[in-house]
Amino acid sequence: MLIEQSFFSLPEILHGSGYQTQSHEAGVVSALSLSLLQILNGRNVSNPISCLQSERLYRIDGRYQQGGRQRYFRADLFADINRLYVANRQLSQYGWRHHLWLECKFLRGQAGDNGDCHASNKSPATGAILADLLRLALLVPERATKTHSSRYFLHVYDADPKFYLTFRGRSWCKPLVTVGEHEIHISNLDQEPTAIKRLIGELPGLDVKLKVTNFYVGPLHTEHRPAYRCWLTRIDKIEATLEQHTVTIDTDRMITQSADALVHIAAFTAERLATLPDTPDTQPPRPDELETVQVDDPENPESDE
Repeated sequence: MLIEQSFFSLPEILHGSGYQTQSHEAGVVSALSLSLLQILNGRNVSNPISCLQSERLYRIDGRYQQGGRQRYFRADLFADINRLYVANRQLSQYGWRHHLWLECKFLRGQAGDNGDCHASNKSPATGAILADLLRLALLVPERATKTHSSRYFLHVYDADPKFYLTFRGRSWCKPLVTVGEHEIHISNLDQEPTAIKRLIGELPGLDVKLKVTNFYVGPLHTEHRPAYRCWLTRIDKIEATLEQHTVTIDTDRMITQSADALVHIAAFTAERLATLPDTPDTQPPRPDELETVQVDDPENPESDE
């Protein structure tokens, strides 16, 4: 719920002093972080900046199953809001969670000075977005029976998303940029072209269904550029299948799975997901990252919302 509140302040910060020339993905994440910090300050949270962590490792040791090779996948932003002490079962019905995981994509460069758009290769953007959705759905660490995490995908465009996403043949693209509740079905990944597989790797047999809620804020007109179309996708439900392994993370937080299915599917995905050279995803944790890891207290009743 706090991410949603922060999201609607994004245009104000993006078009504020110094941000109008921003052209990097990290700039959008920092803009959202500034808005989130304002909300935490308004709630009198002590040292609110300590609630946030950028480039948070999904697994601090890089291992998704015992004996597997280390993969250092990182989320763009992680927030631990357990210290607000307002969570309860009623509030969780509205999507409140203690741990907030966010991935971000900033798509720009398609719009010319006069507002016209030109065709270009859409596969890299489509593949990168697909990889982020799979990370959020399958790599977030979970407990055995109930999730404590919410998953958000922030995607910002400087033109109509149709100039960046390949809608033809991908039923999941259109629901991603349509306001409201939708279902997204990601399947047949082994049939994707090479340009997409460079971003997602080889994931044969993986089938993922997501129930999402999309929020949008955009310009009324585009006379003064840049003009950003901001989308926030919250993943509310996950159904994943791989061979005999099935797992469901439902809207009521309940996790239902066959034996060790979540571990198996996460390990399969992490093992095969592609990484770009010289990015944080290829780097092991720094000493300060290891020091900031906190373990949930199972005896804390607040941790059960």
